Amino acid sequence: MSLNTRKKRKKELREEYIEQDGLIFQLPDEMLLYLFGYLDTEDLILVASVCKLFRILAFDEKLWKLIDLTKKSYSNRVLVKFFRRFSNKCTETLKISGAPNGKKAKNNLIKLPPYTEQLSHFIRTSYSNLRYLHISKYDFRDDSTACKNITYLPSNLKGLYLRKCEMLMTSIQGTSDFLKIPKCPLKNSTFDFSLQQLEILSFEQSSCLGLVSVRYIPDLCPNLVELNLNGCFRITRTRTFTDTLLSFHNTLRRLYLKDTQVDDDTIHCICRKLKLLTVLDIRSCKYVTRNIVQNLLTLKQLEELFADDIIKIEYEQKKV
Repeated sequence: MSLNTRKKRKKELREEYIEQDGLIFQLPDEMLLYLFGYLDTEDLILVASVCKLFRILAFDEKLWKLIDLTKKSYSNRVLVKFFRRFSNKCTETLKISGAPNGKKAKNNLIKLPPYTEQLSHFIRTSYSNLRYLHISKYDFRDDSTACKNITYLPSNLKGLYLRKCEMLMTSIQGTSDFLKIPKCPLKNSTFDFSLQQLEILSFEQSSCLGLVSVRYIPDLCPNLVELNLNGCFRITRTRTFTDTLLSFHNTLRRLYLKDTQVDDDTIHCICRKLKLLTVLDIRSCKYVTRNIVQNLLTLKQLEELFADDIIKIEYEQKKV
């Protein structure tokens, strides 16, 4: 055995050896596994470096069904390394948040990092059974490496959350819409892309979302149970938007419209057709008045109403 090999072996043994006489090592593996369940992803990786026993438990499949990387903002390069090293077929939920590069755009806002094709590729290949994907603070538009169409995302998801993201929307210049599936598959996009199983779609605080884009949602994911448009202030009180919502009359149960520009007529149509609603959020909708309270009372399955105080109080009084 060469000198370098012996030194390497000694180092490995020194790292593995630990005097396991602490109280925590007297706990059964099942109890340790239960305690590790309260740790987030970053802490699990740190715990795995303590000893061989902790490493085995920290990488138990049960603890990797959820990977939450939103505690800190990581660069795309760091995330790609993570996905390559910690790929797992058991992961069902992945949460990532972009790291702003510090540069400011012309409007003096922090520039969001691009959601690149490379990042998308490693998410799809490292977590083949992914069901819920949370993407926060990413730009799907400006950078040449950015994924400019939804078909670059994983297929067969049950929940897709795009929070505070910027996406391409149809414009008079002919820009292709992020939500419009192209007739010919794009290079490096997901093969045979489908969101037919999608039940939850959220664009919370993604202010770029407009009426033209919304009209693609029914064809894209016809079986929605939850639609979150909170903070999408470009959503206005039009017939097109109302018809889009009504197309989900057989499935939609939770609808979030906070800070949008819907009005009393929109809410009236919602109450008349979307009878399965159990949750409705209409806070800070400046064109919605107390006149819709009577309409809200017709939603017999409504369990939770989020509304401004003047509407909420009157609704509760009349409901009783």
